[in-house]
Formats: sequence, C-alpha cells, structure tokens
Amino acid sequence: MSDLIKLRTLEFLSNYGDKGYIVLRTAIDIALDPGIDHRLGDFSFKHLVFRLRRQGIIYNPANLIRILEKEYGLIEKSYSSSSQKWWSFVDLESIRKALLEYSGVEEAEEPRLRLLLIKYKSMEPSRLLNTLRRLSMKDSLNAIDKKVFREIVFGDLDKITSILEEMMAYEDVFSKEIMTLQEIISLAERIASKIEEGASRTIKRKIEKPLMSNEKEYEEA
Repeated sequence: MSDLIKLRTLEFLSNYGDKGYIVLRTAIDIALDPGIDHRLGDFSFKHLVFRLRRQGIIYNPANLIRILEKEYGLIEKSYSSSSQKWWSFVDLESIRKALLEYSGVEEAEEPRLRLLLIKYKSMEPSRLLNTLRRLSMKDSLNAIDKKVFREIVFGDLDKITSILEEMMAYEDVFSKEIMTLQEIISLAERIASKIEEGASRTIKRKIEKPLMSNEKEYEEA
C-alpha cells in the first residue's frame, strides 16, 4: 500500500509540477503543525489558502484538492460543513517521503532534516515572532522592552541564524520555516534601529538643553 501511495504521489507531482508540489507540501506542513487542532482532519481549505498566501502565492487550490482526492486517492474528506472543509492523508508518511524524493532530498539525509526541525521547534519561533512583532509596533521602547529584546538578541539570535543557514541548504523542504526565521531577523534589525534612533534623540536633547540655557542667560545679560 505504501509503495502504491508513493508512486501515485510522484505521478501527481510529475503531472502538476511546481504548483502541485507547493500545494501538497503546504498541506503536509499543516498536517504536521502541532499548533493546529487536527481533530477534524489533517488540513482544512482555509488553513491551506492562508499558508499559501503567507508564502506570497495567491492561488485557489480547490481544483488540485479535488484531483488529489478523486483522481489519485491521496487524501479523503474527513469533515464538511457550510463554513469549513477538512481532509486527511491516506498515508501521510509515504506521501511525505515521496515529496522528499521529488525535491531531491535523499533518504539518507532524512535524519538530518528531522534534527533541523527539532532544533527549529525548540527555539519556539512563534513566541519569538509574536514578541518581536509587538515590540516593532511600539513608537518607543521602555527599559523592560529593551531588556526583553536584548535577551532575545544575546540568547536566541545566534542560534536562529545558525538554524536558518542550515535550512537554506534544503530550501524546498523548509520554505515555511525559512520565511519565519527571516522575519524574526528582519524584525530584530528594525527594533535595533529603533533603539539606536531613540538613543540618538536622547543625546541630542541633552546637548541642546544646556545650549538653550546658555543662550537664555546671554540674552538676559
């Protein structure tokens, strides 16, 4: 059964190319995301469209979902209502391995990829991203904000950069994770610039204040 599913997956990828690969890989990413409630299935239509848009892909995957279900038998509908639709993979592991093979990642490299994913998850990227987004939206940072930011910079960013560099070697496999890590670094750069600009303004005010005071004294004299 697993060999048959793998062959069907490779046939689907061969026939539908990059678009089929991206949709299928994104659906598997959703299925493996521990932050999503999977009681209704492995992935929903709403989750899939949202994840695709987050990658900059504006595409309605409805037709490819139908093909995966009706023509290739790789997924089956697990829940349907007026507001949401969910599907489950018939053999997630076999399909995932077929995706790796299609993207050029050899089976021998798989333990390395699993280790990279473990490293990535251990960094709690969602928590870091939410914290940095919150700080970046502030007009100015107080002492507590700066302390939180420095803890991230000196405690996490080196590890984040190291994981990002390793994942870049497997861009087809870790595209979602790479985008998250790159956003973390971009936000950190923005916040660092904001802190520097704030310090420059403070120094400028301190310099201008005595100058204004001296000018006033001169005028009174």
